[in-house]
Amino acid sequence: MKPHRLTLTNSLVIGYGLHQKMDHFFSPRSATQAELEEYHDPDYVDFLRRLVGVGSGLMKEGQDCFNFGEDCPVFDGLYDFVRQYSGASLVAARKLAQGTTDIAINWSGGLHHAKKAEASGFCYVNDIVLAILELLR
Repeated sequence: MKPHRLTLTNSLVIGYGLHQKMDHFFSPRSATQAELEEYHDPDYVDFLRRLVGVGSGLMKEGQDCFNFGEDCPVFDGLYDFVRQYSGASLVAARKLAQGTTDIAINWSGGLHHAKKAEASGFCYVNDIVLAILELLR
């Protein structure tokens, strides 16, 4: 999912007043590298982290090793983006597990195509797996 779609989703939620129907609205923290590595391969997570100021060497590595390309483009702020949506899913899972809420929605989450060590289908980190692992604790 491309980040501009998330901005559009947020605008629609606010535009239609859906946010006023929610009991709580949270701005979660970003997932840590260790949290991402609960499922994802450390080399893959490290590659995502190193994508700041992308150079041609990193792009070649991304294409060859981690399935980056047309279906999973590299963009400015990618690592922060994956940390933010993954952190939101982790916060939602923790609130469900603690019983502090019955319903939790992460508008930016559900990016379930990412594999353990590669991007897939516009998904870079599989926040669903991370949330399920959190719920299983």
